Amino acid sequence: MEWTDDKPRKFGAVTPWFVLLAISLLINYIDRGNLSLAAPLLKNELHLTAWQLGILFSAFFWTYTALQFVMGWVVDRFEVNLVIAVGYLVWSLATATTGLVRGFTMLLTMRLLLGIGESVAFPSCSKILARHVPEENRAFANGILIAGLKSGPAV
Repeated sequence: MEWTDDKPRKFGAVTPWFVLLAISLLINYIDRGNLSLAAPLLKNELHLTAWQLGILFSAFFWTYTALQFVMGWVVDRFEVNLVIAVGYLVWSLATATTGLVRGFTMLLTMRLLLGIGESVAFPSCSKILARHVPEENRAFANGILIAGLKSGPAV
């Protein structure tokens, strides 16, 4: 997904990558909330206390929130395609490994890593939109991305 220029293109010309960004944000919001759905099963299987579940529910947001600022800086200084690829790789590995955990500490680690991986999403999407979507289409493009992410919890 590398472009040779930084000039915004016609909005219709970049639709495939735009759809991928919207889908990634949809999955981002599905992924962050899925632990609450699995909590009753995990509580029994991993012998978790209510306190531990509370920590697990909030752990994602500790790294995710703290790193929003850092990832904005990183995206501004490094190639956005590389940043989003590395972030999504960390996110994917954390998600895949979550299914293999056998205790609180490993699950906590995966939730923290998930927050790190997902923290690249918004800064990267913003940079890509600013770079490749004409100014007159940016509000519409952002609206579609926001609709995608807000649909995640409904799915």
